[in-house]
Amino acid sequence: MSADNPIDLGEKDQQVLAAWRILFEKEYLPEIKDLEGLEMNVFGFEVEHDVMSKDNVLKTEFHLNPARTLSMGDKVLKEQFDQNGVLTRPIVRVVNLSTNYHRTMDELRMRDRDKLLSVDVKIAHVSHPYGWLKSAIYKCKDCGTSATVEQRRARERESPSVCRICLQKSIEGIDTKDIPLAHFYPRPNFRMVTDECYYEDVQDISMRQISYNKDHHLIQCSTKFELIGTLADDLVGDIESSSFMRVNGILRVQPIPTRNFAKDTRRLLSIDVISVEPLPIVDAK
Repeated sequence: MSADNPIDLGEKDQQVLAAWRILFEKEYLPEIKDLEGLEMNVFGFEVEHDVMSKDNVLKTEFHLNPARTLSMGDKVLKEQFDQNGVLTRPIVRVVNLSTNYHRTMDELRMRDRDKLLSVDVKIAHVSHPYGWLKSAIYKCKDCGTSATVEQRRARERESPSVCRICLQKSIEGIDTKDIPLAHFYPRPNFRMVTDECYYEDVQDISMRQISYNKDHHLIQCSTKFELIGTLADDLVGDIESSSFMRVNGILRVQPIPTRNFAKDTRRLLSIDVISVEPLPIVDAK
């Protein structure tokens, strides 16, 4: 964490970090130690949902704000990896979500956005891997202050509007009695530090709804209900077309790919995948 940009975590965030630390030390420390010497750039570390749910803080926060809770889990797990000589970047992959999260594609609606879910699917198509700018680092050309701007995939890149340090100096250096602040318009003066930006590997998958019996024999694979999903980091390259999977993720909303004007308001549902589990489906066809 940069000393120039200290982050004062709230009480809730501190509780989540502490809960993750206790979870890893109590439930997964032997597994972490066994990974010493692992030679991988990124490693997906599976955490059982029922184990996680034993802690009320993690159970609640993962349900209400899964993306942020997983992000904090990644930070704590990285600390555990460093302490145990595992020189790789970990990603927390929560698996075996409870049946409360199991859904079918035909029942999903826009009002379900940002909610956790599990869907059983057949992978219809897997795109080529690509990358996107997830976090952009900027420096003020005047004072050198750094600023990090989180980006949104498939959206216009965002940059800082104004340097707070320079703005404060400007306000302190003018006579506000004679110059109304409403007439003072500071201009952004930043440059993007490309070498320090963070890029994420991703891959898009197309999924179709399936139904099967208790013996895991396929009953139907629907071409009517199809959903797009996004894989990231260690999951990229691990999923094959025509495989049957249980996909766990967060429901998102994104512009339709064929939008023909910039401010087209039409949107599609998609899934930010947090983990995948192979299904032993038997296809008799």
